[in-house]
Amino acid sequence: MPERRTKDVTLRDVAKRVGVSAMTVSRALSASDILVNPETAKLCRQVAEEMGYIPNLMARGLRGEKLNTIVMFAEFISSHHYLAELVDVVSRAIEHRKLSVISCQSIGSFHKAMGSFKLAGAVVIAPPESFFADPFGQSRGRAKHGEPLVIIHSAFEQDRFNEVSPDIVGFTRQAAGHLLDLGHQHLGFLGGARPEDERHWFDLRRGGIEETLRGRGLPPSNLWHQPCPDADLAPTSLQQLLTRAPETTGIMCINDEIAIAAMAGARKMGRRVPQDLSFVGCNDVQLARFFEPPITTLKIDIRSMVETALDVLFDEMRERQPAAAGKPVKLKLPARLIVRESTVPPPTR
Repeated sequence: MPERRTKDVTLRDVAKRVGVSAMTVSRALSASDILVNPETAKLCRQVAEEMGYIPNLMARGLRGEKLNTIVMFAEFISSHHYLAELVDVVSRAIEHRKLSVISCQSIGSFHKAMGSFKLAGAVVIAPPESFFADPFGQSRGRAKHGEPLVIIHSAFEQDRFNEVSPDIVGFTRQAAGHLLDLGHQHLGFLGGARPEDERHWFDLRRGGIEETLRGRGLPPSNLWHQPCPDADLAPTSLQQLLTRAPETTGIMCINDEIAIAAMAGARKMGRRVPQDLSFVGCNDVQLARFFEPPITTLKIDIRSMVETALDVLFDEMRERQPAAAGKPVKLKLPARLIVRESTVPPPTR
């Protein structure tokens, strides 16, 4: 258990306790630990933890040292529970692997971190479409990318970086197939950015749903996508969807929060759920099973996705060569459909 600190513990304090030089301790606690005897490095880390030593990342960065630190970039963390949980699991998993984390919630701060420090690697979570146009801020004069990087959950096809994502095409097929099996023929999708903000955000989802429609002999025009960036807008977005495609009876939502808000909005419009409208959510948040009716949803194994992504990242870190220099690793993980009471056959006309 770390000692209670009465003053800031320095490298010299740790070195004195271990009986080595401050330089040895610095190397043992950094990415240069390969220059230190493994037993000595282990002892240095153990004593540093016991004494409550906190490395000064800014000072190390200014000296040009490579940090035992991973930068994590994720925007709009509070927008829905899935993203917040994903960020939390990634942070804890990195720390469990004995590295520290710099968290960035804007592309500008990510660029600044990448340009200011020599980092062990980077994790980019659910990046916006604009990220791929200039991932590292080179158009703003930032240094060229050299750190290993992995993307977790991309809504876009890309072949530049290592990536571990949910199988978006696969799980939209599952959701659409479930509604079609129940007899729904006109489907809606609620969620995501406006096309003018992220032109290709819906491409993978559209492809999976339209393929499923064609497989049942139905035209792709039986799908209507209504953008909806957050749950606050879900009731209004649902009203827009049903105004433009009034024959819609089966609705897929980007997440459970939007599904819950849209279902509440449907009731205010005089639509019964699920008798008039069936809803499929995504991510299986805790409230999904307790809402009335309980929500049919898709469950993504977040922990498995994160651990797989970090395995890929750490492999790249050991190889000391970014994926951009070769063929990147791309893994798509399945989701599990959980059928509850928010989906039933459509009403008879």
